[in-house]
Amino acid sequence: MTAVYAIPVSAVDPDDRASRARLSRERLEQLDRRRGAAREQGFAASLLLEYAVKQHFPWVVHPLVLSIAEGGKPYLVSEPGIHFSLSHSSDWAVCAVSDHPVGVDIERCAPGRRDVATRFFHREEVRYLNTLLPSARDDAFYKLWTLKESFVKSTGRGLDLPLRSFWIDIRHLPPHLECGEVEGTFSLFLPDFPADRDYRLAVCVEQAAAEAPALYILR
Repeated sequence: MTAVYAIPVSAVDPDDRASRARLSRERLEQLDRRRGAAREQGFAASLLLEYAVKQHFPWVVHPLVLSIAEGGKPYLVSEPGIHFSLSHSSDWAVCAVSDHPVGVDIERCAPGRRDVATRFFHREEVRYLNTLLPSARDDAFYKLWTLKESFVKSTGRGLDLPLRSFWIDIRHLPPHLECGEVEGTFSLFLPDFPADRDYRLAVCVEQAAAEAPALYILR
C-alpha cells in the first residue's frame, strides 16, 4: 500500500495554534528555525504526514516523533516499519506513506533548466533528452528529475548516491531503472497531478510490481 497526499502551502498557517498543537515540540522547534517559504512548506508537509499516517495506520500515537537514520532519511521512532517521504516545491507540499521504503518528489516546471541534466544526469538520459524536439524536452527533463529524486529518497542514501550513477528509461511506461549500486527492486511512477499542470510528481517504492499509489489532494 502506498498513498500520496498533496496540499497547497497557502492552505496552512504555521502560526495557527490548533495546527501547531498537532506537531511535536521537537518538530515545531526545527520548523521555526526556518524562515519564509521554507518554514511554510515544511509546516504543510509535516501536517500532511500526521494526517496521512492517521488515515492509513490509525493505531499510531500522535504527534509523531521523528528521527534521522544514517544517510539522512527520517523515520518514525515508534513505527520504523511505516515508511514515508516528504517533498515541497513553491506552492505545493506532498507526503507519501507506505508499508515499503518510499520516495516522493514534486517540482514546479520552469523552462530552461536542462543544464541540470547536462551537469548531473547519466549520459544515457542526456542522450535521450537530446533526441527530443525542443517542445518536448522540458517535460521529459522534469519527469526524469522527479523520478531520480524519488528513487534517491527511497534508498535512504541521499546525496551519497550521485544522480549520474544510475539512469531511468522513460521511453516506455512504467519507467525502467538501471542502477548497479543499489540492491533491491524498485517500482517507479509518474502520477498525474491534475491540481496544477505546472507541477510534475514522481513516486518510487522499493517493491517489485507495486500497485500505483493513490493520490489525495487536500484543500
